[in-house]
Amino acid sequence: MTHYFSFPLDNSLQATIDNLLVEHTQGKYVAPAVSTQMAIGTTDGVIKALALDVIDILKSGGEGAGILGVLASLLKGTMHMLIKQIMGKVDQGEQDKLAGYLGRRRVVVNGETRFGFVMPDAVGARFEELLGRIAAGKLDNTRQELTAAMTDFIEIAVKNFYDEFTDSLDLGMIKRKMVDVGRGTIIKGSQSATGKLFAGMHDEDLQKVAGLYAKMFVKA
Repeated sequence: MTHYFSFPLDNSLQATIDNLLVEHTQGKYVAPAVSTQMAIGTTDGVIKALALDVIDILKSGGEGAGILGVLASLLKGTMHMLIKQIMGKVDQGEQDKLAGYLGRRRVVVNGETRFGFVMPDAVGARFEELLGRIAAGKLDNTRQELTAAMTDFIEIAVKNFYDEFTDSLDLGMIKRKMVDVGRGTIIKGSQSATGKLFAGMHDEDLQKVAGLYAKMFVKA
């Protein structure tokens, strides 16, 4: 069995990615604007899964929704601006590497095509045990443990979603500096939000959020 972090993308976006990957194996390349569209679309998918869908659960819960709202705005603003600045003509060599990235992020979990990556076994098992405990109503110390687990997960997610994406592009010194600054902004903002998110969360909301996470942190 393999541990994954994954979630379904919008059906239209997934179909576009699938078609792009098939055509790439046939030696076909897309217009640079399509590559930019894919980058923005998948970025928004990650933000939706990790922030906006949680906000939907907490929309009557005040502080937690506000914390994630600020984070979602920060992530979307940072990434949209960065993508537009670093993605130029996207030549064929870059498209080859971007197709590799999209292919690695395309995972099939229990028969469903998703966007995500394979988790290290120890990290996946940690989430499985912790989320299972929360689902069972055993909540002692779980806020602190979930905060710690999600803080560690941020580094893994950034490596798979951010580093692998930006490493697919041929960047000069100035654009590489933009990428480094953007990475720092994302990690700092995400860790700050995670440090505040679970501490004051009501038991019911904590269990609902853990239930959502359990659909993304899966073993198959």
